[in-house]
Amino acid sequence: MQETTMSKFLNDLVPIATSAVSEEEISRRFTDSVSRNFGIDSVSILDLRNDRGTAIEGYLKNTKRAFVDNQLSDYSAFPELIDYRNKGFKSYAAMPLLADGKVMSMLEMVSRSENKFSDDLISNVMVGASFIGFVLMYKGELSRSIRLATYFDAAFNTTFPQLIVAEDGTIVKYNKAAIKQFDLSTPEGRPFSKIIKLDFDSILRLTKGSTANILIDTTSGRERVFAIAASKINDKLVHVAANDITDAFTYSSLSGLLNRNRDVCVMFLGAGFAVSNMSQNVEQMFGYTKAGLSSSNFLNLIAEQERNGFEKSVSQLKEDEIASGAVTLIFPEFGQRYVHYVAKRHNNGYALMLINANMEKSLVDAQRDLDDFITSTSDIVFAVDSLGYIRECNLPAEIVLGYKREELLGKELKFLYGEQAVLDRDITYVRNGGKIDNSFVTLIARDMMPVPATHSLRLLHTASESGAEYLVFVKELRTKRRLSDQEDTIRNQANQLKRMKQEGELKSQFIYNISHELKTPLTSIKGYSKLLYDGEFGPLNDDQKRYLQTTLDESDRLMLIIQQVLDAAKLEAEMIKLEPKEVDLVNMANNPSIVALEESARNKGLDFKWEVNWEVPKIMADPNRLIQIFVNLIGNSIKFTQKGGITVKIIRKNKRNIECKVIDTGIGIADDDKKKLFRKKFFEAKKDASLVQQPGAGTGLGLSITRDLVKLHGGKINFESKLGQGSTFFFTLPINPKAKKRAAPQVVNNSASSPASAS
Repeated sequence: MQETTMSKFLNDLVPIATSAVSEEEISRRFTDSVSRNFGIDSVSILDLRNDRGTAIEGYLKNTKRAFVDNQLSDYSAFPELIDYRNKGFKSYAAMPLLADGKVMSMLEMVSRSENKFSDDLISNVMVGASFIGFVLMYKGELSRSIRLATYFDAAFNTTFPQLIVAEDGTIVKYNKAAIKQFDLSTPEGRPFSKIIKLDFDSILRLTKGSTANILIDTTSGRERVFAIAASKINDKLVHVAANDITDAFTYSSLSGLLNRNRDVCVMFLGAGFAVSNMSQNVEQMFGYTKAGLSSSNFLNLIAEQERNGFEKSVSQLKEDEIASGAVTLIFPEFGQRYVHYVAKRHNNGYALMLINANMEKSLVDAQRDLDDFITSTSDIVFAVDSLGYIRECNLPAEIVLGYKREELLGKELKFLYGEQAVLDRDITYVRNGGKIDNSFVTLIARDMMPVPATHSLRLLHTASESGAEYLVFVKELRTKRRLSDQEDTIRNQANQLKRMKQEGELKSQFIYNISHELKTPLTSIKGYSKLLYDGEFGPLNDDQKRYLQTTLDESDRLMLIIQQVLDAAKLEAEMIKLEPKEVDLVNMANNPSIVALEESARNKGLDFKWEVNWEVPKIMADPNRLIQIFVNLIGNSIKFTQKGGITVKIIRKNKRNIECKVIDTGIGIADDDKKKLFRKKFFEAKKDASLVQQPGAGTGLGLSITRDLVKLHGGKINFESKLGQGSTFFFTLPINPKAKKRAAPQVVNNSASSPASAS
């Protein structure tokens, strides 16, 4: 199998080596043969005569030996191999191609298979590589010889006339440019002095470094000025070059005429658009010094968005062609200049005539601004010619009048007017130099309905023959009136909302004040009842004590109601401010309010548990308000639970928050009641008589207050409940909240309601 492969490979080499193709084509055919015969994914020949400085190239040049890595990895010897590894290749091989003992190029092979390059494969490829290396060297030397042989002809074949003149004054050799410029239809031997009126001695004087400007008749039948330069080849032959400088003379004369003109100047550019010369008046025209411009590239002065267009149009110029256009020039510290240009080829570069067009640019900008205004304004605008025909209109004209733009263009404007005489009168007045502002008119819409309006007219002094001469601005009053009515409605609604807000604030303040007033007599009632109950004014019988106990209980309940109303009013008025402190939720179970609730639950025959997960840290919160939250939720659970128990579970929800749950086995909450919880109304969940008989009724404000206090801490509250199966209220609290302005409390949606209202 290896012998067959090698045989095919050698059979490929002979036609490759003997073909009359370029070095690049030989290299391509050879690498294709190596890839095809040996099954290698990528093969290439790299020229090492231009040193790229890679590590592998240095290795091959120093060792002149092949390099093989059959298991590419991130730890391969050379950085280039890691790049190949990243591209999915697994094996790599490189070998030098020698010429006269020097490494001229390298053969590089990469494969997507491991252990691809065995010793036999490398040996076989090396045979072909040595052979091809010799062929490439031969081709290169031959090519260089041919290039040297044709060097003189290539140099002689330029765009300006060149001739070789013999000692006797005859022309020995000339190039194509000389044929084009001079009448050289006769063969060599024609006297040089018949074309260029210089004898051989005069030509020899020019070989010492001077030049002569000679007027010569050309094949075009016109005399042109040529700069003549000469160089001595030997004692009998002189090389003469003639450069057409007629344009330079012309532009130089023109430049002299323009030196005092502030609006036109001339610039000369090299082949790469570098500024080489210019007329003196560029400083007057652009405010920029000649020295500053001489060191710049003209393309860099042109606005970026216009640069490519200028370069393309000018660089494609042929002899005797002219390009023209307009560009914006940007001068550092001097701003922009808008210019028209006329460009022509000049020597190996270009000659530019620049005309100041800033005034034209201002007019164009003004027209554009006017067009933008017409497009963007909500009023109707018509552009009308001198005969009264509509040349242009904007979108509001279509919307208000019901016509399409195409239906309006080209029509007389007066067909839209109910009183055509008014339009004729106003146009005549404006034509005579007057101005019309807000004159009342009636337009006729497409549906023949009248459109009350006012119009204003202006004469355009800059209008062209084909453009508009009048602008007619129409303000349609019907829509304006409707918009005015809407603005009045919005203003009235805003005032009404303001009054409602003020009334709400007064109501909250009233509730706040009346709650305080109710507390004073209630405190006295409760105090004297307690003294009576304790026998301070004499012994009491059982009935009397029972009546006083009822008074005390109802006083406590009334005090709670007043406190809830007061808290609700404070929250509504945003008068409650938190006083955060470090709170240990484990020790909170020992708080007197929580202990009292636990005792109340056990007196009712219910279990009570307070469970805090070990991961829960101390948190920053207002301890008094936090107790109030737990008291409201636990109190509700005790109130609506007859058997089972209440469990408080506190866990760490994530890095920033904890979660608190109050779980009961009570009566649950009906679906209709869920929608009403957390509202700021006197509401209490319905009680199923078969499940519980609860004496007394609460305000229904407890859960609303609880929700607002949770939100005030930066947390959220929600609940889950099924009728007859109990309820679970859960809320989150941040562990260490950042101080921020409290947002106004908002109503929780239906899915985020809570159990029965607080008592």
